[in-house]
Parts: sequence; structure tokens; C-alpha cells
Amino acid sequence: MIKRILIVAMMMTLVGLTLLAGNSFSGSWSSEITFEKGDINPFKSLDSVLDLNYSFGSFLGASTSEFMLFGFIWQEFGVTGALGAFNIRGDVLFGPSTADFIYAQGIASLSIAGIDFGFYFAQVSDAVLQGPADGFAIRVAGSSGALDITSITEFGARIKDDDFDGITIYHAATGLYKRYITNPIVLGQGFTGEKLAVSGWHFGCVADIATTLYVTCGGFEWVKFEVEGIDPGLSWLRFDVELTFKLQTKSVVLTPTLVLGERFCIDTYLEVLTGAPENTLYGAFTSITGIGLYALGFSYTWDGVTIKELTVLDTGHYAITTPEYGSVIEEITEALEDGHEFYPDYWELFSIKVIGDGCCGGSYTFLANTYFDKNTTNLFGWGMTHIEGKFPISSKLFLTVEIEVDDDTPGLDHFGFGFEVGW
Repeated sequence: MIKRILIVAMMMTLVGLTLLAGNSFSGSWSSEITFEKGDINPFKSLDSVLDLNYSFGSFLGASTSEFMLFGFIWQEFGVTGALGAFNIRGDVLFGPSTADFIYAQGIASLSIAGIDFGFYFAQVSDAVLQGPADGFAIRVAGSSGALDITSITEFGARIKDDDFDGITIYHAATGLYKRYITNPIVLGQGFTGEKLAVSGWHFGCVADIATTLYVTCGGFEWVKFEVEGIDPGLSWLRFDVELTFKLQTKSVVLTPTLVLGERFCIDTYLEVLTGAPENTLYGAFTSITGIGLYALGFSYTWDGVTIKELTVLDTGHYAITTPEYGSVIEEITEALEDGHEFYPDYWELFSIKVIGDGCCGGSYTFLANTYFDKNTTNLFGWGMTHIEGKFPISSKLFLTVEIEVDDDTPGLDHFGFGFEVGW
């Protein structure tokens, strides 16, 4: 408890100094009202976000307040800047509606003679599902010749990287979430893990070989070998291989890539097809039977206009995520694990996005997404159209609008409007 109080007090002191003696002040306030059909009361939500930024010397302080119909949901404070040779970052999150301290994070990094040092500390309270927990991690990274070496020593915390996701904190009543780099996993700060990664090896037709070893206080967890840029002798095809060994299992991920040239704007989503394991003199052997095409994507941008088209061929395993999650093709199991929302019934997306200069000094944004349903009998299989826009009234004041229309029932399915003002 004393440690938590000291951390929060430190963060609040830094933010307070920034507020009182800031050299510059800026911010924005946005608010949106949404309505949806199908309910007796069509009013769905009232969202409002207030962002404030203050500079103080080499530091930048930030405050984010998020309100919904449920009340005051999040209050977040952050500080970034340089203290001598150190780069400093601090984040604190509160839940004002329940008067809870939720999360705190502190990061300090330093580079000396080509070696990067980082110290990461974080703490979550018992208001979070995985809490209470706290811990820290030390990261050291550098190069030796062509090799890149990274060591992460964990004392109750993990750092977001290619293998770990950091921490995501959800507000159960609204679905809102916050993401941070440092994830505290246990209560207390004894040694919990060591991750050592070495990359940069080159051999023959292989562009890059990397090895990552992960051990915990309980012993060996896994070792992973990654081979990128395997050339099978075909100018249009490359392979990446990932081989992971655990105590009881072994997994192999083979990723084929079509080489279509830098100016080609079509993305191919491929998977390796394998047959049933066959027993041989040297053990079980899984044969590769072919390469499957599960999705196609097209995108092109010119003069502020972006056209994108996504087609999912294997709708049982892949789906298109919602605009909030990037409108990308993602494996369904992975989307569920990461909490990403997606459209299970739409197999194709056609999107137009336009960004341009407004009449009053600001810039406008217009996005129209049209989805096609795999189950509908309508002409061309149209399923739903999502439209959103942001239009300047002046250089600091913008109006926002969001509309959704689907093929289930006539009329608007979703309608929202709001404003955003900055200073």
C-alpha cells in the first residue's frame, strides 16, 4: 500500500507541476450522441472525452477524462520527457465512478555506447480482474557485429513485444479498454522470467535467422527459431518458418509470401496445407500438400483518396474486423483471444476514404464502408453500409457524424453525431 501511494504521489506531483507551471497549454473536447433502432428507447449512449496537454521544460503532461451515460469512466494522467540522459514515461489510471486506483506504470530508458537500457515498473489494483499485482522488468539490448541481442529479465512484470501483449484493462459495463506496455503478473517482485533473443544470422538463401529462449523461475518454457526470407528458387515466392519447442509440444508455422513487386497493390493471404501425419522410420512426418488462398486484399491511395477491398474466402476461420479495430482480415480465434470485434457474416468489404482540406482551415475526413453478406439473397449480396465523417466548422471546431444501414430492416440502424473542439 505504501509503495502504491508513493508511486501515485510521484505521478500526481509531476502532473501537478506541469499544470501549474506549464509553458504551453493545449487540448480537445469531443462528444457524441448515438441512437440505434430495435429498442423501445432508441437512445444508446452519450460519450465525451476531454484531453488536456501541458508542457513544462522538457516534460509533457497529459490528462484524459472519459465520460459516458454510465458516468465518469476513466481518468488518466501521463508524463513523458527527458531527465538528463534518461527518457521518462509515467502513466496512472483511475476509475472515478467507483473511486478506484486501477493502474500505474513507470518507464526509464537510457542509451550508452550503443547499448539500450530500460527499466519498466507497473502495478494494478484488485479492481482489475488479474490484480492485485506488481512487478518490474529490466531490458538490455545491443549489437555485436551483425547480431542483435536483447535480454529482458522479469521480476513480476512482462513487456509488450513480439511474444507478449502487454496489458489490456477493460471496463466491463461499457466495453471501453486501455492498453499499456508493462504487464504486472504476480504480487511481489522476485525473479519470474528471463527472455533472451539473438537475431541477425545469415546463411545461404536465408535472409535472417533469429532465436528466442524463454525461461521462468519454474524452469524452461520455450525456445523459438525464426527463419525469414527462404528462397525456394522461384522469383515470385518466399517462405518464413517459425519453429517453437515447449516441454511437451512442438509447433511449426510456415508462412508463404508472394513477391509481386513494390508497385503491386494486391495483398494475398496464404496458408500452408498439410496432410495427416505419417509414421516413418524416423518418426511421425507431416506432409505439405499445397498452399491455400484464404483471402485477398486490394488498396490504393492517390490525392487523399484511399480505396480498399477485402475478400475473405475462408469465412469459417477468418473475418473482417470492425472499423474500431482497423478493418483488417484476422483469424477468428486470434481476434477472440485479443478481444477484437469482427463481422462473422460479412465476407467482403469495399471501402472509400477521403481526406482533404476544408473550407475553414481544418481538414475533413470521410469514410464509407460497404459490407457484403455471405448469407443474403439480395442483389450483389449487400449486407451493411457504415459511413462516418469529420467536417470542419473552423480550424478548431469539427462536426462528426456516423451512420449505419443494414439489410435486415428499413431505415437507419445506427446514427450518431457530435463535435470536437481543440485549443
